[in-house]
Amino acid sequence: MLRFVLVLYFASLSFNSQAEWIYKTDAIMGTEISVYLWHDEAVVGEQAALAVMAEMRRIDQWLSPWIETSELYKVNQQAASAPIAISEPLADLIARSIYYSELSGGAFDITFASVGFSYDYRAKVQPSDADRERLLPAINYKLLTLDLDKLTLAYGHPDIRIDLGGIAKGYAVDRAVEVLQGFGVTHATVSAGGDSRLLGDKRGRPWIVGVKNPRDEKAMALKLPLDNTAISTSGDYERFFVDEATGERIHHIINPQTGKATRGITSVTVLGQQGFDTDPLSTTVFVLGVVKGLALIEQLPGFDVIIIDSSGKMHFSSGLMPPAEN
Repeated sequence: MLRFVLVLYFASLSFNSQAEWIYKTDAIMGTEISVYLWHDEAVVGEQAALAVMAEMRRIDQWLSPWIETSELYKVNQQAASAPIAISEPLADLIARSIYYSELSGGAFDITFASVGFSYDYRAKVQPSDADRERLLPAINYKLLTLDLDKLTLAYGHPDIRIDLGGIAKGYAVDRAVEVLQGFGVTHATVSAGGDSRLLGDKRGRPWIVGVKNPRDEKAMALKLPLDNTAISTSGDYERFFVDEATGERIHHIINPQTGKATRGITSVTVLGQQGFDTDPLSTTVFVLGVVKGLALIEQLPGFDVIIIDSSGKMHFSSGLMPPAEN
C-alpha cells in the first residue's frame, strides 16, 4: 500500500558545496524512493546510492502484484489451484505477515487484496456492494497454507489474492540499509513512500523527521529528533478519492472485516528498529483504531506510535509522552 508522510529536513545542507553528502531520488515501487548519505569518498558514496536504487528496482520486479513476471504475480495466478513453490525470501515475508495477522486478530491481513484489487483510486472506482460481499470471504489469512519446510504456498479460496504493500517497503528500506553498510556508510536516510530508515545520525546531530499533517500537505503535525530508527506511516490521504454520492473518503487502507476503507484515523506513525516490523504495525494500528492500537504497541517492547484521529487529535504511546509536571 502506497503511504507517504515522512519528510526529512536537509535545509541546512548544501548538496553542491558538500560533495560528501549524496542525494538521489527516483520513482520505484509505485512511490518516491530517496537516499541521502555521507561518505568520505564521494565516488564510493555515489556507487552506494546507485546500489540502493538498483536494489529497490529488484524488489519491485520481484514483489509487484502488477508485473506479470514478478514472483508475487505468479503466486496470485497459481496458488489457488495447487501449492506453488516460492522463494525463501518470499516465504519469510509471508510468514512475517501471518505473524502480524495473528498478533492483531486479523487487523493486518495481506489477503485484503482479494477485495482491494477491485479498487481503482485514480479512476475513482470501488467494488459494488454485491461484489464486495461476494469477495469478502476470501479475505482471511487463515486460508493461506504456508509450508516453510517445503517452501510452498497454497490458497484455500479461489478468489484469494495477496498484496505485500503493507510490509514490502519496510523490508525494502531495511535491505537498502544493508546495502549502504556494505559500502561503509554510517550516516544515511532511505525512504520508500511512508517507510524510512535512519542509519546513524546526521554526523553528530539527530535527523529531524517531520510527521505530516494529514489534512494539510504543506504543514507538519510535529517534528522528531531521531537516529538509528525505522519509521513507517500509514495515512488516508495518499491514495484516495471522494465518493461523489456519499462524500466519503475512499482510501487504500482496507479493513479486512468489511472490505471498505478504515474509518476513525487519518494517520499512524510507528517507530522501531526495523521497517520489516514498523511497516505492518502502522497498518495494523490504523485498522485497530486508537484504543486497541495503542494497547497493542504498549505490549511490544521497542516500539512507539503517534496516532492522529479523524478529529485531528494526536495520541502518543507512553515512550513518547512528555514527563508529567510536578
